Amino acid sequence: MLRFWLALAALLLLGACAPFHRPLAAADRNKVQEVDLRVVVAQESFMFSAQSPGVSAATGGGLIGALIDSSVQQSRQKDMSAEVQAIVGPLLDYDYRAEAGRALEAQLGEPSSFPLKIRSARLLPAMPVKAEHEARIAATKNGPAYMVLLLQYALEPGLGAFTTRTSALLWQDGRSEPSYRAAAIVQTPVGGVARATVIRRLTADDGQVLRGMMRESMTQTLHAVALDIAGARSGAVKTARFNVNGSWVTLAGQSFDERPGRVLFRDQDGALYSVRSAAP
Repeated sequence: MLRFWLALAALLLLGACAPFHRPLAAADRNKVQEVDLRVVVAQESFMFSAQSPGVSAATGGGLIGALIDSSVQQSRQKDMSAEVQAIVGPLLDYDYRAEAGRALEAQLGEPSSFPLKIRSARLLPAMPVKAEHEARIAATKNGPAYMVLLLQYALEPGLGAFTTRTSALLWQDGRSEPSYRAAAIVQTPVGGVARATVIRRLTADDGQVLRGMMRESMTQTLHAVALDIAGARSGAVKTARFNVNGSWVTLAGQSFDERPGRVLFRDQDGALYSVRSAAP
């Protein structure tokens, strides 16, 4: 059963790489009277991984490339172990679920901020078992809609940015296929160069900076999904700097909201991005 949910999460979180977006049709949006919202954060702490050496790309990808790649990847993981331990240790005291839960409660205190009436909202440490999940979807035929946000969080290699990646799905009318699905990526640059300096900055004053980033990521995720569900129109093309595996690249997409210091846009596949407009 665990493998089932790990595979599901892996597939859903590919939304930023492949066509994944399914807007909520106006007719379906008008049918929703209430929705039960579940935010699933299965991680216990930050994820770290060695950057892929790219052998699979050179061989055309697929299983053969992955097998060639694995030995190099394992070597890099070993080399990283001491460094990762030094990074993870000071961060173990900070619970993403707790901070995200506070941000979720704050958003629920402003009912007008979400286009659907939320009947209940809970933050879960794991997905419900398969049978329970399927039963809840079936219950939407004569009851409230059911929405799940599957969220992962990470510090990018080099600690240049804090990133969350979320798959949002909404079921209604007893249908097994979601009537809405989207990928939402929220990133906040950390700033700084030396890793020890960055860690001290993140954890100073009982982790004020890191806790703030955690809460902001949840707030921005809900905000992006809310605007998308409401059918926010795309505007001008915007560019922003985005940290991918420790390297800064330029992304472009059609904006659908912009506020001081942050821009929201959709890429060509419909993935939702919320990034700092003044990233390095």
